[in-house]
Amino acid sequence: MRTVWLLLAVALAPYLDAGVGEPGKRYAVVTPRDEGVIATGINGRGEVVGFAWAEDQGRPGVLEQRPFLARGKAMTYLPLLGGYTATSPAALSDGGRVVGRASKPARPGVPVRLRNQGFVWDAATGIRGLGAPEGDSASFACGVSRDGRRVSGFAVGDGRSRACVWDLDGTEARSSGVKVRVLPHATRLGSNTVAISGGGTHVAAVDGVSPCLWTAGASGGWTREVIGGPGSLIPRAVNDSGTVVGLRFAGDGLTHAVIWTRGGGLVPTGEPPGYVRSEANAVNNAGVVVGLIDGPNGSKTGPSAFVYESGRVRVLVEGGPAFASATAINDRGEVAGVFEKDEGR
Repeated sequence: MRTVWLLLAVALAPYLDAGVGEPGKRYAVVTPRDEGVIATGINGRGEVVGFAWAEDQGRPGVLEQRPFLARGKAMTYLPLLGGYTATSPAALSDGGRVVGRASKPARPGVPVRLRNQGFVWDAATGIRGLGAPEGDSASFACGVSRDGRRVSGFAVGDGRSRACVWDLDGTEARSSGVKVRVLPHATRLGSNTVAISGGGTHVAAVDGVSPCLWTAGASGGWTREVIGGPGSLIPRAVNDSGTVVGLRFAGDGLTHAVIWTRGGGLVPTGEPPGYVRSEANAVNNAGVVVGLIDGPNGSKTGPSAFVYESGRVRVLVEGGPAFASATAINDRGEVAGVFEKDEGR
């Protein structure tokens, strides 16, 4: 059984065959620790955020997930937001601003305002909550622009869920006010990821059952565009040109990676021979897509990371057979992901 996780950062390079052949050049693998790490995001400098499995100091022998920011081998563990019991990082900017969700428990049936709240953290100013739009009771931060000035996420209220962006005044070394804007909707949000491009001008998510792309205008307003039919795409990431990647559910119940571009519409990445399921998790500004592929249920073909470029998909073999999923990619071609190995090896 596979139970041990670690982070990979892989430098992409040209390869001979983008199908299933071996690459022409080996890629470098970088990890802050040999095992016990799950990555959730990477920035333009190759720094990563995620969770590290560590022994609970108050309960010997019990493991807990500790949120971290890693710069090379140096790992900084993230603090709790005041009054909260968990910190879940999702993404980070090039300057080291981390965004995600802070949460705390509540008794069943007892409503607690901001039980879940989006947060921002950086080394200079510490951690603070983003609050929620008026009338909403919870917020979740999913992504952040390269400069750390705009955060994407969603807010939840009585019978509604809405995609939002928070604009932060000041720089990462000197933050002040926060302004939240609810993006235009036809109905309620239909996905739990609200992706944002590095430049902060594109946001992608599902509105009801339709995949949508929101684009910021020069005057500060946002326009909403439906980019596919119902159920055709669940966005996971978007780049500065508005390319959206994610997944769709097929009639057989399996997921398949999908890419949307303005010129080409919706295009599946496909899976290499022996694989039947895929999910696209990230795309950089060169159009390189990374994600997860998996074999048939019960087969010996387990989950693997994949890379898709120039119309071809292949297994990202550089991390070995235990490289289970690629979760993020930056413009330097470094990929953050999950490495899973057999217990006892």
